[in-house]
Amino acid sequence: MKSPRAGSSHIHSLGFDAETGTMTVRFHRGGEYHYENVEQETFDTLHNHESPGRYFRENVLGQYKHRKA
Repeated sequence: MKSPRAGSSHIHSLGFDAETGTMTVRFHRGGEYHYENVEQETFDTLHNHESPGRYFRENVLGQYKHRKA
């Protein structure tokens, strides 16, 4: 797991398994979620975005099947 490069007030750390397309998001306020069938580009953009929380809300939340870890 690695922290978003720009830092985030909501996202603590991110992980990505390229073989399965599973992105793991751990939040500062607790909770870790696994998002399925995520493209590498989406993960890279989220990790490097100037506002990871905003990118997550606009491009990930509600777009990918997920489960709480």
